[in-house]
Amino acid sequence: MPRFRYRAYGTDGSFAEGTIEAASADAASATLWAQGLSPFQMQAADSAGTAWWNREITLGNGAARADLLAFTREFATLCAADIPMDDALRIVQTQASAARLRALVEALLADVLNGRPLSEAMQAQPRIFPADYVAVVRAGESGGRLAQVLTELAELLERRAEIRARIQSALIYPAMLIVLSLATLAIIVGGVIPSMAPIFTQSGKPLPLTIQLMLALKAHWLEIVVGGVATIVAGGTVVAFVLADPGRRRRLDRLALRLPLLGGFLLQQDTARFARTLGTMLMAGVPLIAATKSASDVVDNRHLRAGMEQAIERIQQGTALHRALRNEVALPAVALQMIAVGEEAGKLDRMLLRVAQMLEKQLQTSVDRFMAALTPAMTVGIALIIGALIMPVMNAVLSINDLVGR
Repeated sequence: MPRFRYRAYGTDGSFAEGTIEAASADAASATLWAQGLSPFQMQAADSAGTAWWNREITLGNGAARADLLAFTREFATLCAADIPMDDALRIVQTQASAARLRALVEALLADVLNGRPLSEAMQAQPRIFPADYVAVVRAGESGGRLAQVLTELAELLERRAEIRARIQSALIYPAMLIVLSLATLAIIVGGVIPSMAPIFTQSGKPLPLTIQLMLALKAHWLEIVVGGVATIVAGGTVVAFVLADPGRRRRLDRLALRLPLLGGFLLQQDTARFARTLGTMLMAGVPLIAATKSASDVVDNRHLRAGMEQAIERIQQGTALHRALRNEVALPAVALQMIAVGEEAGKLDRMLLRVAQMLEKQLQTSVDRFMAALTPAMTVGIALIIGALIMPVMNAVLSINDLVGR
């Protein structure tokens, strides 16, 4: 029997949640009403009770990011129009197209109607709302600037999504080239070469070395696939072992920053993410130390994050932000200089956002230039590979013509 996860209120106003088995969601709600509970959220605990064509496709963290962005932008627009919070949540819930987003907003609305602040209601959904997001919302609530803070958060999330989308779009064409080249190789090895081999064997002529290699590749394709899978699994195990230890992970991240091209790209990406998050939180009224701690959490590189944690300790001792970062973290020099100017002028939040905007533009330019060089290089490389496979086939065809002529 299907299981449903519910959230409900008791007759005394107490909160209750759990799972219940029932034939349908309506039957589960009726059972809860009979027990003296008032359910306000009911969803399937697994997919057993939902037909496969009605199940919603989710993509893990990608779906959570999409839900967060959609909710933040629409909710910020409604709050900026001076619509009360509960009404704004009801409107977002009504207009939400995804069932998971409707369930999320319904849970937030229930908590808000129960008297909880919006930040606490979001904190109860850690899978959707990260700690830095909740901290910014809490600061906006305390300062009476919730609508402005939500607008800034929406811009922050949209900027992150734009960078991810540009990188993913840039990788589509190379991926298509690789897939097409593999398909061409499979056709040559699996179809063309085997059909030509009997002609040589019947005439008593030895097979060309390239054709022999291709026939061996076809004959032992299963062993090759198994070996490739085993190699991938072994490599994944080694990577998981390296990443499991914080010390090894930090040394690996430090090595990544020293790579010629990739290191600069990773440094710019993490610096831009740190600067935009910190600037957004400072503009929302979050204290510097708390904002710096939350902003350092969004940095992926563990080596940079460790340096930022040491810089936070210096800030707690009274050191200026730009000096602490310069002494502990190898950030881009122009970013440190702009942070120093903003701190001295008392406009640190705005200067951090400018730093983020500058680095994000540089990232976009770097990605565009890299892909502009990578695409023709891959095209030429794949053409050479396919040509190297076609030439033996053409030579074999010419050899067959000679055999026929004789």
